Amino acid sequence: MLPDMADEAKTEATKEPTTDAKPEAKKAAPKQATTTQQVAMLVGAFVALANVAFYFLSDLYFADKATDLLKANRYDAGAMANVRIAFAAFTVAVGGASVLASYRAKLVGHGLAAAAGVASLAAAFGALGRDMPLVLPVTLLVLGGTLPALAYYSMQKRARSAWSFLIAICGVFGLVLLFGAPKVRGLLGMSLWTALIIPGLLAVATVALSLVRNDYQEA
Repeated sequence: MLPDMADEAKTEATKEPTTDAKPEAKKAAPKQATTTQQVAMLVGAFVALANVAFYFLSDLYFADKATDLLKANRYDAGAMANVRIAFAAFTVAVGGASVLASYRAKLVGHGLAAAAGVASLAAAFGALGRDMPLVLPVTLLVLGGTLPALAYYSMQKRARSAWSFLIAICGVFGLVLLFGAPKVRGLLGMSLWTALIIPGLLAVATVALSLVRNDYQEA
């Protein structure tokens, strides 16, 4: 009898930790959803206020410059609307990526990094077709091959070295594109705010990857 009672006590003791873990797992998902909802509300409010403020400020700017543009015969009635649309696209893209990163930081961070690599490959072939200095397409080709590879090894293999290099490259690449946005605008004939979308997304990728640093402590 005594050995049987001891065995029953051992089995009950081993069952207790598993029952306590289930409520904690159930609480984690609603907590994350609540955090994402809070981030979405804050980002949505900021995007709305920023676009409203930009609408009135751009109106003042174009009203001030309209006389000079008319004298130079460079006035474009649709320019103001195009700038506002580009700014709205910039804020929505970066804001939306930030909300998604608050929900799935690892997936969004690696996905944006890999997408930046694919975009770099496309830009490299475009630069080759425009007879630009060779250093630019070569650099873009290297980045286009490196970023997806690092994203794969960091995401799938949990390689800490790949994760750390990925953060560094995204941060530096984003800063280079941030300060090079006026040059990109001139070369491609796009709005400045459109040229800032990619460095904005790279900033989100850098922050999102830094948020999952605990996943690589034991890697």
